[in-house]
Amino acid sequence: MNRVLVLGSGYVCGPLVEYLTREARVAVTIATNVLEQGYKLSTTYPNTSAISLDVKDPVGLERLVSSHDLVVSFVPFQLHPLVAEQCITHKVNMLTSSYVSPQLQALHEKACEAGISMVNEVGLDPGIDHMLAVQCFDEVQRKGGKVTSFQSWCGGLPATECATNPLKYKFSWSPLNVLMATKNPAKYLENGQVVEIPAGSLMQSAKAMHLYPELGLEMEGYPNRDSTQYGTVYGLAGVQTLLRGTLRYKGFCHAMVGLTDLGLLSDEPHPSLEPGTPPLKWKELVATLVSPTAESPDLTSAVYELLGKDEEKMKAVEGLRILSDDPVDPQRTPIGALCSHLLQQLVYGPGERDAVFLRHIIGIEWPDQKKETRHIDLTHYGVPYGFSAMAQCVGKPAAIAAKMVLSGEIRKKGVVRPTTKDVYMPILERLKLEGIEATVTKHRT
Repeated sequence: MNRVLVLGSGYVCGPLVEYLTREARVAVTIATNVLEQGYKLSTTYPNTSAISLDVKDPVGLERLVSSHDLVVSFVPFQLHPLVAEQCITHKVNMLTSSYVSPQLQALHEKACEAGISMVNEVGLDPGIDHMLAVQCFDEVQRKGGKVTSFQSWCGGLPATECATNPLKYKFSWSPLNVLMATKNPAKYLENGQVVEIPAGSLMQSAKAMHLYPELGLEMEGYPNRDSTQYGTVYGLAGVQTLLRGTLRYKGFCHAMVGLTDLGLLSDEPHPSLEPGTPPLKWKELVATLVSPTAESPDLTSAVYELLGKDEEKMKAVEGLRILSDDPVDPQRTPIGALCSHLLQQLVYGPGERDAVFLRHIIGIEWPDQKKETRHIDLTHYGVPYGFSAMAQCVGKPAAIAAKMVLSGEIRKKGVVRPTTKDVYMPILERLKLEGIEATVTKHRT
C-alpha cells in the first residue's frame, strides 16, 4: 500500500484525491485545520481518511510525515520549507504545485543526501505552462532552430457568462494573494531591453490582449514578477523577448487602480479596524480614508474627486458596495477588510463555472532562415456543480506527478521541476486522457 499524506483540504484537493484513489493500492490521509473539508473528502473517495493538523505543530507534522511514503503539500508556500525539513529527516518524498522558493531551493543538497525527490511546480501556473513551453523548446533545439521570443499569458477567470461584477473576477478562496499581487514590481525582457515596473505601478502597466477574437473576449494582461530569470530556467540563451504575464478581463486593472487610490489595498494597520473597535459601515471606513473638502463636501463627491472624476473607477467602487451600509469585518488593515468583503461579494454561485486560459506565443528561427510564430493554447472550463477548471488544472498534474514518484518514474533526487522530457512528457500525455489538452498553431514566414 502506498501511503500519501495531503497537507491541506482546499478546492484543488478533490481532483488530486479522486485521481490517486482510482488505484486500490493508494491510501490517502488528508491533514487539515478545516476538518469539515477533510471529512467531506474522506467520505467521498475510497481509502481516504482525515485528521486535524496545524502544520506549524512540529510534533504532529513529524508523526504524520514519518508514517507516509509521499507528502503532497497544498499549504501556503511559506510553509513548504517546514514540511521539507521533516521529509528530509524521515526520507519521505515531497510534492508541491508551488514555485520553488529560495528557502526550498537551499534544501536541494540535503534532499539529495537523503535520497528523496522534492517535486515542485506541477500545477497550472507554474506547471502545465512550463511543460508545454519546454516541450516546444526541446523540439526547436532538436531540429536545429532557435527560440527568439517567448511570451506566456495565463489567467483563471469566471466563464464569460459568470463575469458579472465590476472586477469581472470571482474568488474560490481568500482574495489576499490576488490583491497583493497587483502591487508587485515586475521585470521582463522586450526586444533585447530589460523593462522594469516599480512596485505600485503594475496595474497601470496593463495592456489590451487580443488573444481570443473568435470567442469575443476582451482581455488585458500585466507581467508577473521577474520573467528574466526564466532565460536560465528554460535554457533560452540569446532570447530577445521573455515575458510571463497574467490575464484578466478588460476593466479589472483600472478598477484595481481605483481601489488603490482610495487606500483600500494598504496593508498598514488602521485604528478603526483593530479588534474590539466599534462596528463600522463601509462608507464610514472610506470616510476615514477620504477627507471631504469644501469643493466636495459629501463622501460620494469626495471619492469621485479622489478618483480623478473617472467614471469607470467610480462605477467599480459603487458596484462593489464600497460606499454602502454593509458592515466591515475588522481585519486590522484595509486590504484585510477588503479581502473579507470581496469574498462575500464575488463568489461563484451554484452551478457557475470558471475557465482557464493559457497562451504561449513563441518566436522561432529555423536553419533555413525562415521564421515561425507558434501559439500554444490551453482553454479549459469548469464543470457546473463539479470540479472547477482551476482545481482540475492544478490537482490533476499534481496527482499524475505524485503517482510517478510513487512508481519510481521520477528518479531525480533533490528539488525537481517538470522541465525535463522524462517528467513533462508522461504528465502531458496523461493529462490528455483527463480532457486537458493544448492546441498548437504555427505561422511561418
